[in-house]
Amino acid sequence: MLLLKSYYIVFFPYLSVFGTGGSVTTTETQKFTCRTFGSGVIQPFKGLGYYVRSNCPFTLTRFTHNRVEYDITIQRGDNGLLVQVEITMNKVRTVLQNGSILVEKKSVSLPYDHTYQHIFQYGIYTRLRSSLLPLSVTWRSVPGGIDSLWVELQQELSTGMTGLCGKDNATSMSPIVCREFFSYTLECLQVKTPHYIQLCEANFYSYEKSKYVGCAFFKEIALHCGNNSYVWQKWRAITKCAEPTCPGDLVYKEEGDAFIPSCSNPNPSFSGQAITSTCVCPKGKVLDDHAEDLHCVSVPSCPCVFSGRTYLTGDIRKTKCQACICDGGRWHCSENSCLGGCHIEGQFVTTFDGKKYVVPGKCTYVASQGLNWTINVEFSGKHASIKRSASLIIYTEWFRYINTKSLTNFSHFLDRALVFWQSSMYVEVHTSFGMKIQVQVSPEIQLYITPSGNHTGMISGLCGNNNNDTTDDFTSSSGIIENSPEPFALSWSVGPCTPNIPPTCINTDNEIFADEKCSVLNNPAGIFAKCHGYIPTDQFHTACILRTCNCGTSLVQCLCVALGNYAKACASLGVELGDWRKATNCCEHLKMQIQK
Repeated sequence: MLLLKSYYIVFFPYLSVFGTGGSVTTTETQKFTCRTFGSGVIQPFKGLGYYVRSNCPFTLTRFTHNRVEYDITIQRGDNGLLVQVEITMNKVRTVLQNGSILVEKKSVSLPYDHTYQHIFQYGIYTRLRSSLLPLSVTWRSVPGGIDSLWVELQQELSTGMTGLCGKDNATSMSPIVCREFFSYTLECLQVKTPHYIQLCEANFYSYEKSKYVGCAFFKEIALHCGNNSYVWQKWRAITKCAEPTCPGDLVYKEEGDAFIPSCSNPNPSFSGQAITSTCVCPKGKVLDDHAEDLHCVSVPSCPCVFSGRTYLTGDIRKTKCQACICDGGRWHCSENSCLGGCHIEGQFVTTFDGKKYVVPGKCTYVASQGLNWTINVEFSGKHASIKRSASLIIYTEWFRYINTKSLTNFSHFLDRALVFWQSSMYVEVHTSFGMKIQVQVSPEIQLYITPSGNHTGMISGLCGNNNNDTTDDFTSSSGIIENSPEPFALSWSVGPCTPNIPPTCINTDNEIFADEKCSVLNNPAGIFAKCHGYIPTDQFHTACILRTCNCGTSLVQCLCVALGNYAKACASLGVELGDWRKATNCCEHLKMQIQK
């Protein structure tokens, strides 16, 4: 035994603690695991286990893979438990300390998603899984620290690995419970039993009163022997290690699924889900994950949640387009009676099937066309908005909207379409074959097309094909399905078209203004909050910033148009927002536009 100030290391020149190596072979993948548990037991990826007693920080493992650096350091306290763990992956630093998880110095709650890692509850443990490498770090928090932690790799790293996990060394001392415990493991451990006893004694030295240090050690040995071994059924009674307590209504299960059934997901099924120690609901019940406390209920009693509000089984919610009833945590909804429509709002297009994209250039495009009709839109050469003209051609007859005061060339058109002012801001066209077109005329021209409910033949153009399948919405004029919107949109241009609409903000001052003013869409207590549960704001918020920061004339006009697009989408579902224009100071601007 080597004693140096605040730590000592015990080496055992015998067999590996867990066999000839730290890997587990299955038919699907090979895993390499390094573990540390108790008051300082280290089982490296390969080789003999050993014991390190110290309250100094140590590198557990450090390596570089595909130019990404991985570094895990550990430090034990005077109680023998791990009191601090630092995990650094691609320069993102995660610290486990005092029962908290800090990512980049900010406390996070679970589950937590980051570009490079995902942290989630894994039975009674917590697991951090890297998205850059098949690597995970799993630990169990107890009062006073962490009693066990392991690092798992699904591929072997043969060079460049340093730290305790890469060591090939091993560990002496002895409470009576060690020898009693290992008297039940002879069938499992056989000739390796003396080595385990020495390791157990070293683990206990000066920590005889710590239930976590000892119990963590005994459980790892029992896990190694497996659930068919004699010691598996006896180890808690022999060692007097009580089962962990579970919060709320949950009960402890030595072997169970890591992800327990809940109201949101009553039948979780993950490929290759491991069996682990876990907390579960009593048989026949699932976790009510909509409640604040950990409460278990029967599936028929599960509530439903919509827009932050909880509904009980049998409750009904309605919109303009459909009705939904809550049934055991699931919504059952009637068919959506609102037909899908195509929206062309400035450079932002939403297809009939709901796919959103941005046109690349200020050109003239075929918005939509059928067997005997075509709708063209012409963008302004100055701004990324529709020029004050849009045309509908039926057979050889056409209708064109020119300005806010007049409608021309439609008097002989009435047998095929009805054209009228729906309000001071909207012109509507109802065709004889069931298609409806709404043109917003102020403050900017925007186009809304609703196809016939029983349309026949192929529909194509910027608006897509209206077949309830978004995967083929980018079908070009030549019939090729494009992977991106630019070549698709350019194929539907009438005449030459050069991409000239900026995909990002080009004016810093405008961007600051847009970022501040567009945030009203996301305000959970703001005028638009009533609609958040029905229509997500993310794409509307992005469009608001891009439209406003690249605005060529009035920033306020561009802002109000963008906010109005979200309000219009909400109104189409029957969601009443109230006077959003007044709340966002868009009233006066609208009056000025109408008076022009």
